[in-house]
This record gives sequence, C-alpha cells and structure tokens, in this order.
Amino acid sequence: MVKQYQVELQDDEKVIFTTMLSMFGTETDRFLGGGSRFILTNKRIIIDTGLRTYTANLDEIVSCTKVERGKFIFKNVYFAVDLNTEILFDNGKQKLSGFHFYFNKKDTPQFESIMNNILAERQNK
Repeated sequence: MVKQYQVELQDDEKVIFTTMLSMFGTETDRFLGGGSRFILTNKRIIIDTGLRTYTANLDEIVSCTKVERGKFIFKNVYFAVDLNTEILFDNGKQKLSGFHFYFNKKDTPQFESIMNNILAERQNK
C-alpha cells in the first residue's frame, strides 16, 4: 500500500483526479462536509474530510448525474452519484446509498468528462 493524499492506495491504484469539494452530502443532501479533499482513482472515489474518510469502489456506482437547479446567482450545480451498496457511517448508526458532490466551477467539466468515460467504458464491457 502507498500512502498518498491522506489515504492508502493499493499498489495498482492510481490517482486520476483530485480537488477540494466546496461541499458534499448524502443522496438526500444531508451535509457531510465542506472543504473536503476529493480523490478519484482508477478503482474508487475517496473523500477525506480531515475527520473521516468516505470511500466507494467505482464498480459500486450505478449512475452519476449532473443536477442543475435555480438560475443566475441562485444557480446550484452538483453531481448525484448513486451506489448499489450502502455505506455505514457515524459508528454504524447511519447509512447512505449515494453522494451529492459540489465541485468548484472550474472542476465541474473535468469531473463530468472523467465520470462519463468511466461509465461508458463499463457499459461497453
């Protein structure tokens, strides 16, 4: 295992994309963290809040949808990522089956492109 970005990567795992999230939450938009490190590898998504780390394997992702709400200065853009498994957190008291990722404006197109390629590649197998 290789320690990088405050998480341990497997020997065959490579970082594809990393940034700071402006905010992220559960699939119901329950707030989980702001200013968290987002790491996308060739195997999984990792979110490091500094207090807790959330991970999901890429093969657990069912869908990734860009959601745009509101207009002008009230416009809100996030990515809804649905999982086929549940992640337990808060000492096993709570669970989630997806994430809402709020990227900075400059990171949105890059993440969208990468995820579209990952999901399209999976469909072609």
